[in-house]
Amino acid sequence: MRITNCQDLSFSGKLSRERIDRALEALGANVIRRLLCFALYLLGLNRQNIAKTLDMPAETVKSTIRTIINDGLSALQDRRRRQYQPLATICHQLPPIAVRQQEQFIIIDLGAPDRQLKIDKQDTLQSKIVLLTMLNSGLLTSKQVAEAIGLTRPRTMTLARQLMQKGALSLVDQRKGQKQDYRVSPQIKAELIQQFAVDAITGGATSGLSISDQLKERCQITISPRTVRHHLDKLGLSKIKRSLPELVTAVKKTSKAGASE
Repeated sequence: MRITNCQDLSFSGKLSRERIDRALEALGANVIRRLLCFALYLLGLNRQNIAKTLDMPAETVKSTIRTIINDGLSALQDRRRRQYQPLATICHQLPPIAVRQQEQFIIIDLGAPDRQLKIDKQDTLQSKIVLLTMLNSGLLTSKQVAEAIGLTRPRTMTLARQLMQKGALSLVDQRKGQKQDYRVSPQIKAELIQQFAVDAITGGATSGLSISDQLKERCQITISPRTVRHHLDKLGLSKIKRSLPELVTAVKKTSKAGASE
């Protein structure tokens, strides 16, 4: 370890007071005094000057240094107190990590002020990778992650194992190409509806494959049978396949009856 020459350093009294005040709240005066005592000892100040600087008895300085060297961190506290708790235990009792939703973001609170991860909900892949990685690392529970990404706990655990075994690419939605196929223009939708209506009324086939072939032949529109079926279901057309011809027939009879009168 490199030896520090304090004469070459510049100290700020204002910053020192501010930092010590913050540390006092977290650690207490006794711990801070012992820390400073040992730090000054390491920097080469003799025991008499340490005692004078920190307003401590010389024997206390001597015993503090000896105890810290022998016992480590636990010597920083006054172990004579009734409610003594080892410092090492206190230091490791960090607040739990929490996950919450705020508007369009998933917020991961890391248990310390101004320590947050903010993830856009729309970026589902990033959300899964970050949260599932924290789950695999034991930083979050399956319940926390499942609620954050909107999945069941069994499905969440499956994805966590998948991420660990196959990497982040395994979480990419394999149906991406299919979703692209669903993006059809209003003009194509109009032709699809028209073709379905003609086929349903005339008793023709209204399957996705049949309509796909007819659109390609009649309009030079290339659309997959799967996409055709998707839009038929989305528009509710598959539910009127039988009722539409009956309705057209009934309307024709009514029109003829009205005309004959």
